[in-house]
Amino acid sequence: MRVQRPLVILIIILSIFLLSGCNKILPLFKDKKPEVISNLSASSIMMDSNEIRSQTIQIINNAKKSIFIELSAIDDQEIINLLISKSRNGIKVHILLDQWQRENSETVKYLKNQNVSVQYYPAQKGQYQRIRYLVADYQVAVFYGNDWTAKGFATHTMAIKLTGDAAWTIAKSFDKDWSYTTTLSLGLPETMNLPQDNIIFTLSSGVKPQLLKQINAASKEIIAEVEQISDPDTVEALVQAKKRGCTVKLIVSPSCAVATPNTIKKFKESEIQVRYYNSPNKIPMGFNLSIFDNKTMMMTSSSWTYYSFVINHEGALIIPSPTASESISKVLSQEWENASLP
Repeated sequence: MRVQRPLVILIIILSIFLLSGCNKILPLFKDKKPEVISNLSASSIMMDSNEIRSQTIQIINNAKKSIFIELSAIDDQEIINLLISKSRNGIKVHILLDQWQRENSETVKYLKNQNVSVQYYPAQKGQYQRIRYLVADYQVAVFYGNDWTAKGFATHTMAIKLTGDAAWTIAKSFDKDWSYTTTLSLGLPETMNLPQDNIIFTLSSGVKPQLLKQINAASKEIIAEVEQISDPDTVEALVQAKKRGCTVKLIVSPSCAVATPNTIKKFKESEIQVRYYNSPNKIPMGFNLSIFDNKTMMMTSSSWTYYSFVINHEGALIIPSPTASESISKVLSQEWENASLP
């Protein structure tokens, strides 16, 4: 029996379709890549200075092998003495601090006299060391919004505790900074078997691109509590987010009225909602945090300025966690209610 030509063509097409797979023939029906989600819990985010300090002391106390610290400044005598004690007991303690902070002069002298390995981060002229973290035993890390000083612990600050592979990433970053400072490697293990947490840790020149990526990807809402916003590209990205329909709420320091009046004016003209931080207890603001679409949060070590992005030694965490973002969003919403209008 003679087979009709159209039927032959149909059989050939179906054969190719079945042998090649649906995804190659119909790319429109490809499965979407699953969203990357971090398993960071809301309880890993600390927003109370007393809790942050006590957790810091506990982590240092529990360290069995190594303690890496990179901060702007330390003057908390209890923590300093604890670090000396751990060093004497054979724990590898290594500390990097900012050379321009007054508190560090006495701290560094005292620690060196006690044979604790402490150095100034080799900042260039006009550069500040602003990144703040602690890593214990290569597997537990805390990323801080402020320093271990009387002033730092007296601010409305926050810290994020990490127990996944981001802690190992930060440990390796410290090793690079230590090698850059001293030309000596710390001899880290080749690998650490830690659970994947899908948290991005980025430094200096990587902070701004990550921030712009999050702003540009937002489709519904951006809420941020940042001491100062003046970087032109970031300001423009926020304006464009508003134009495409995002709700943009910014809580900034009252000092911005004098420091960046043109930026505040541009935000107002763009119908971006701006308020000045106002604590009922008159506690100064001490962290820089943003939440995008209530599912991704980003914590930076400093404000969103040219100096932060280009000059200083800075850092940031990007955490794609709807659970954590929703929890912190409630805190920022309350702070929005407390904030004052420009």
